[in-house]
Amino acid sequence: MTIPIPAEDPRHVPNRAVIDPSAITQNTRALTGLLEEHTALMAVVKADGYGHGMLTAARAALEGGATWLGVAHPASALALSRAGLDVNILTWLYEPHTAETVLPEVISSGINVSVGSSAMLELVSAAARQADRRARVHLKIDTGMGRNGVLPEQVREIGAAMREDDFIEIAAAWTHLTDADDPSDPSTDQEVARFDSACEALEEEVGPIPLQHLANSAALLTRPDLHRDLVRPGIALYGYPPVPTDVPLRPAMTLTSRLALVKEVPEGTTIGYGRIRTTDRRTRLGLVPIGYADGLHRVASDRCEVLVRTASADSRALQVGRISMDQIVIDLGPDSDACAGDEVFLFGDAEGAPTGPAATTADDWARAAGTIPYEILTSVAGRVSREVRA
Repeated sequence: MTIPIPAEDPRHVPNRAVIDPSAITQNTRALTGLLEEHTALMAVVKADGYGHGMLTAARAALEGGATWLGVAHPASALALSRAGLDVNILTWLYEPHTAETVLPEVISSGINVSVGSSAMLELVSAAARQADRRARVHLKIDTGMGRNGVLPEQVREIGAAMREDDFIEIAAAWTHLTDADDPSDPSTDQEVARFDSACEALEEEVGPIPLQHLANSAALLTRPDLHRDLVRPGIALYGYPPVPTDVPLRPAMTLTSRLALVKEVPEGTTIGYGRIRTTDRRTRLGLVPIGYADGLHRVASDRCEVLVRTASADSRALQVGRISMDQIVIDLGPDSDACAGDEVFLFGDAEGAPTGPAATTADDWARAAGTIPYEILTSVAGRVSREVRA
């Protein structure tokens, strides 16, 4: 009798991204503790909650004191609204087709929408008319990022258009800082000056602006003078501050797998594509069934350690050779008692660990890959099942 097994059925794959909502809640609470009473916190849960699961992250952040949620795409905002979350939501990234098909329902649902150009304002206005409801608009001002947003010299023109449109309600002005993760960079103060000047011009056209927001995780942690009415932390919520800080933040994702095979090899054994690693002693190698198709960055090959939990102890082992699509090899050392089935922690919190070495972090993988922890977390593939820790 043959029992069909669906491709990539998570019950039959050992790889897990274990999500700890309590870490997100605690991180949010720690961040809100830095704010004045009048400053609200928007939890940025875009990119499926930075890979942690959008609804899981949203609910955990709300429990920690967030009163706003931010997502890039309108469809994500609708998903949050349909989940029954009674909270302010902001969405900011759409093109004409999305605006025509999705924005009417977004506006009907009371979701706040960002506008970054005159053309985007026209799209939002048309959607608001179709929904027969005023759109709550956050005007995005480009102070140096060169992405979404109106240039400061365009603010008066678009402000006048907003003032004259009965279906547009100005809810906020905002910007995104380019270099807040480098507190010594003078460009942040220059951007703030441009933003403040643009807001003054906007107020002359539309009257008082209810909210101003420009602080991301880095500015929240290093620039209390930029907290204004609302802050928008992202990566810090998930336990990875982009700047040095004493604020206690705990990683919320742990990526795990299990050893598929352990074998002893002699000195001079070559490992992986391109034979970039050759053993310099007799040792034991472990095969782990996780690779770049699961989110490990191939460029990080042969540079990062993982934590292996054996019957006797936890130990660090270097990943050796090229990272393959579905597997990696780790050097367990000649005296390891590891065996097939033992748990491997790629990064995160090795819960229940005895005294011993700490687990590798997403920061470690980021340094090995020459990137940032944001990319490491959001690269964990959909075929890696998410397991939410109770």
